[in-house]
Amino acid sequence: MVQTSLVSDLINRLVSVKTQASMVSLLRKEERPPVTTALSAEVKAHVSVLSGHLAENRAGEAIATAMAMIFFEPDHAISCMRRKGVLRASRYEYRGSLIGRIAKAVLGVRDVFDMSPDRIAYLESVEALTCVAGNARTLKKEIEMKVRAHRSRVLKTIFVLINSLFYREWINDHEASSLDSRRYSSEEYAEAASFILHIYASMFPVDGMSLAHVDTDAAGKNAIVYERLLVAAIRLAKFREAEQLIDGLPYRADRKGGEVTISSIDPDVERAVRLGFIQRRTETFIRQFHLQEADQPISIRTLIDTGFDRGSFDNLLEIKDHPVRRFVLLMPAIPVVFDAWFTTDELFRDEIQMLMELDIDHFGTFDDLVFPITDRISSLDVLKTQRYFNFISCAYQRRLADIQDAVEREELTLTSTLLAISHEAMVEHMQLILGNEDKAREVIELLKMVPGDGHLDLQYRPFVDVGGYYMIAPHVVAVSNLVRNTIVANGFRSAAIGSKDLMIHSVTDALRSAGFEVESDLKAKIAGQKLELDIVARRDDALILLECKNAYHPVSVHETRNSWDHIRKAGKQLDIRQDIFADPANQSKLFERLGWKENSKCVVHTGIVIANRVFHGASLNGHPIRQAHELINVLTSGCITAIKGPEEESLSFWIGPNFQTADLITYLGPKSIASDQLAALDALSCRYSIGSRELVFSSYVLDMVKFDKEMRERYKP
Repeated sequence: MVQTSLVSDLINRLVSVKTQASMVSLLRKEERPPVTTALSAEVKAHVSVLSGHLAENRAGEAIATAMAMIFFEPDHAISCMRRKGVLRASRYEYRGSLIGRIAKAVLGVRDVFDMSPDRIAYLESVEALTCVAGNARTLKKEIEMKVRAHRSRVLKTIFVLINSLFYREWINDHEASSLDSRRYSSEEYAEAASFILHIYASMFPVDGMSLAHVDTDAAGKNAIVYERLLVAAIRLAKFREAEQLIDGLPYRADRKGGEVTISSIDPDVERAVRLGFIQRRTETFIRQFHLQEADQPISIRTLIDTGFDRGSFDNLLEIKDHPVRRFVLLMPAIPVVFDAWFTTDELFRDEIQMLMELDIDHFGTFDDLVFPITDRISSLDVLKTQRYFNFISCAYQRRLADIQDAVEREELTLTSTLLAISHEAMVEHMQLILGNEDKAREVIELLKMVPGDGHLDLQYRPFVDVGGYYMIAPHVVAVSNLVRNTIVANGFRSAAIGSKDLMIHSVTDALRSAGFEVESDLKAKIAGQKLELDIVARRDDALILLECKNAYHPVSVHETRNSWDHIRKAGKQLDIRQDIFADPANQSKLFERLGWKENSKCVVHTGIVIANRVFHGASLNGHPIRQAHELINVLTSGCITAIKGPEEESLSFWIGPNFQTADLITYLGPKSIASDQLAALDALSCRYSIGSRELVFSSYVLDMVKFDKEMRERYKP
């Protein structure tokens, strides 16, 4: 309960006048007091009050609260609302009309509130997006209706279907309609299954009976039921994604007729995001290609196939008819069995491939990818856990593949491939794999999903706790980037980086090798301010100030927002440092502190260096955002590979045969190889039907042939 204050007093007076016109009249006469720390705290405290009014659909109180908060401190109030996601219709059963009324009311008297342009753009976006909220609400009710109609079978059935998609290495068709199940990736389907579990948990208790039964007609006459259910959940997820984009990132929503388009305010931001994902896929493909070419250990799937072909696994599974016809695993939980495959530190091909995925955002050696996640658990322990479920999944799927009758095979897939493991058995199995009970219990805790929790995601917490038992889609466990996801889900990124950030170390070494004087992790007090500089470097008359942010490549809007928040923080830090070191006197103090020789005034150049590739090429407040591996390449080789064409060749974007300071300055400027990459992207609209309206995401796609041609024309061999 918020105590009586300036904000609550104004809210009470606004509510008492009843009409919106009277509220506006009252505000026009109100004298705005100076902003204080106490007033800012009051404004922030009323965010939860506003949320409560919206949840209860109290229109007068909600409009009055929003207007009072924004009246006293417009930019701060709207910033708090965005940070907490208070104006998201999905928070209130997709009721958007009241949120739209609030946005419209505030925009109608924007002269009273003196809001900055980006806050106005945000409220315009909120109003535009709420036009789709009613359709999203209808879509959610359709999902609830299907869940209710198939309550006893829906969860187990969709989990089995998702597990099969991951095993089959499903390839989607990006060109298909948003109503076509072929449009979406296995990851999108996993998110949809997680969301359906969330909806189920909001309607019914999740216990052992919730996943006890499966619809054996799910591959036949009822296939369309689950297909439509999952596609509806994916489309609804796109609405929530739009809300997150306008709340947490520099994106806006614009309405035109029955369409609402989501786009980045600065087109380079969305270009940089798309380019980052393209580069990530390219790096993954390159690593997979090299792994296929190399003489590497066999995969788990090959191990299973070989074992069945030789008859070694003939007794691994047997058919049981009660309570339903299904395959049952007959692998005794004894050390001699588990030691054969699961406890060894020798890696299978699957695990090497997983480590290569981690290596894309990594800056040490390949051996460094086996590292502690917690005091007890290492990345290798997580990989061994995945190995266990990969083995079981491949064994079931291979045994099923040997069944000739397609209908019987489909029914047994539905009844057999989702695992139900008691907590006691899970502890016993994990203990055999990892060596001790404490490790076993900790791994289970890290991977456990409690359906009542707020955020549910099968690829982050795949052990679904249904009260004494875990329901597990084994191939989702097997192929998810579980080391990375465990670190992200549990907030262990700092521990994974360790006491010495290898990214900063690698960039520092590259600068030094290019002839720069360089210092990292510098703490100094200059111009009366305590400064922490990630990297400061000097060569010729250039002073380079770099802020480094080491986050994994994001796989969702939420994670992308986290990366952007890191970048925004770096931008604010560089704003201050750029101002300080524009003064030659402060430069002299810095050089003295570093033990560098006095120099004539240097030109200050800044940069935000990121570990992942998302946002690479964009800029913030004039500070270029550059990916660390790309920056290192600029300093050490200056080459880019022409990917397509009659033959591959290495192209140089250095000015001359050797690195010059100007090469780095150009790279940090608006006409760099990074900006060339962004310019090569072509506009693309991704459309999703939400009832009678369409949600359109304005994005970009890279034509690799065109890009290769432009690079060959622009840069020399």
